[in-house]
Amino acid sequence: MTGMIRPSLCLLALVLAQPLAAQEQSDSACDSGTILALKGLQLLDQRLNAIGQRLVTGNAPYCTDTAAQAGVLLHDIEQYPDQAVARFALGFDGRIAVMAVAPDSPAAAAGLLPGDDLLAIDGQRVEDIPANGPAIAKEPEAYRRIAAVNSQLDRALGQGQTTLDIMRGGERMQLVIDAPPACASRFQITASEDRGASADGKIVSVTSAMAEYFLSDDEFAAVVAHELAHNLLEHRDRLDAQDVNRGFFGQFGKSAGRIRSTEIEADRLSVWLMANAGYDPQAAIRFWTRYGQEHGKGILSASTHYRWKKRVELFEEEMAKMAAMEAVDGKYPPPLLTAE
Repeated sequence: MTGMIRPSLCLLALVLAQPLAAQEQSDSACDSGTILALKGLQLLDQRLNAIGQRLVTGNAPYCTDTAAQAGVLLHDIEQYPDQAVARFALGFDGRIAVMAVAPDSPAAAAGLLPGDDLLAIDGQRVEDIPANGPAIAKEPEAYRRIAAVNSQLDRALGQGQTTLDIMRGGERMQLVIDAPPACASRFQITASEDRGASADGKIVSVTSAMAEYFLSDDEFAAVVAHELAHNLLEHRDRLDAQDVNRGFFGQFGKSAGRIRSTEIEADRLSVWLMANAGYDPQAAIRFWTRYGQEHGKGILSASTHYRWKKRVELFEEEMAKMAAMEAVDGKYPPPLLTAE
């Protein structure tokens, strides 16, 4: 998880206007609300982490850009505005801890558990990992340490078996992870009241409001697979090379057409990614039909995206191609990833 929790609704003006007893009662209510919000976000992160891990491992044979994928999601106590409440709600003892472990992942096989505190990677203490460099410097200050730790873990896993020193219930132990390569992408929940999802070339982000809207993991996977498709097809790099305007004027002219072409490709590829990960591609039709009927305006009406009925037609076309194809080792080679 890399998104920050939104500030509590307990406003300073209300605190100043209340007597001490009322302030204490309000503080308690605020803490309880924050705890529930943190626990809720953790559950969403765990779901997304599990879905993302299945998608990247299930489609590993078709990805040219790969990275060792352990199925573990880390977070840093510095990410949270109220660290005392975060420690209580999420089980922090140290600074870096495990937020989520995907089922049947290398991290799960090694015995890693949510709430474990990460102390060292191959003998290097997390506090000694340099939190600098051009890529790290672009991160907000509160995220530089976790970005550095993630980078170090990725490097270690890419070299083979990796030993993690962890603390669990006051007991220090070592666990060994051996993570095979899979499609390269990270996944994160961002705390927001707006429904949305995005991909920046390396990370798939889904807002908490969107994640709470899904009726099943298959629906969740439909949206994550669409955003993952953007990353796998390097759409951001393509659009940057074409000098596409992603702002207001990106809704018009050549920029709109170029963005729309990437959205079409992501829709087409998404159902193949779902099928190879063991998700029901029909869920893409169910989700976008429901979402389109309930929220047909806004982005679904933008010139950069097909309206929901046309998107459903694309899904049906791709699923027909899969139905006419013989699976290879139980997988369906996605044309957009395997075309020469």
